Amino acid sequence: MASEEECESLMEIDLLYNRQAESAAVAERVRSLMERRHGREDFTVTTQDQMLDVLGSVLDVLTLVVGAFGAISLVVGGVGILTVMTIAVQERRREIGLLRALGASRDQILALFLLEAVLLALLGGAIGFLAGAGGAWLIGVLVPALPTHTAWDFVILAEVTAGLIGLAAGVVPALRAAALDPVAALRDE
Repeated sequence: MASEEECESLMEIDLLYNRQAESAAVAERVRSLMERRHGREDFTVTTQDQMLDVLGSVLDVLTLVVGAFGAISLVVGGVGILTVMTIAVQERRREIGLLRALGASRDQILALFLLEAVLLALLGGAIGFLAGAGGAWLIGVLVPALPTHTAWDFVILAEVTAGLIGLAAGVVPALRAAALDPVAALRDE
C-alpha cells in the first residue's frame, strides 16, 4: 500500500509568463529551479509550443489519412464513371446512330460523351465537397476547440482532379461511341 506522502504528489504545474519572453528560456529556468529543489530531474517540462507541434503533427497525419481516403474514392469514382459511360454507349446506340445520320461528326459524338463523363465526375466531386464541408462543420460544432476549416485550394484541386478522372474514364466509351457505324447503330433494338 502506498504511503500518504506518495499519494499526495504534485502532478502538474501550469505557468503564466510574459508574452515577450521566449518559452524555451522560461522552460529552461523552470527546469533549473526544479532540479535544484529536487536534487535530480524527476519531472518533465513541456512548453505550449511543444504541445502545439504535437497537435500539428497529429493533424498532419489526419490530413494524410483523409487524403488517402479521397484518392481511393477518386479511383472508385473513375471505375464507376467508366462503367456508367460504357453502359450509356451500349444503351444509346440508336441515339448515336440517329445523331450520326443527322450529320453529327465522330468528333462531336466523342465530345458529347466526354463532356457527359466530365460533368458526371464534377457532380460527384461537388457532392463529395458538400459532404466533406458538412462533416468539417459538424466536427467544429461538436468539438469547438478543434480548428476546422475548408481549405479552398484543396477543394479546387479535388474538383479539377475529379474532372480529369472523368475525362480519363470517359475516353474509351466515347471512342467506342464515335466509332459506331450509323447504319448498324440504327438497326440495333
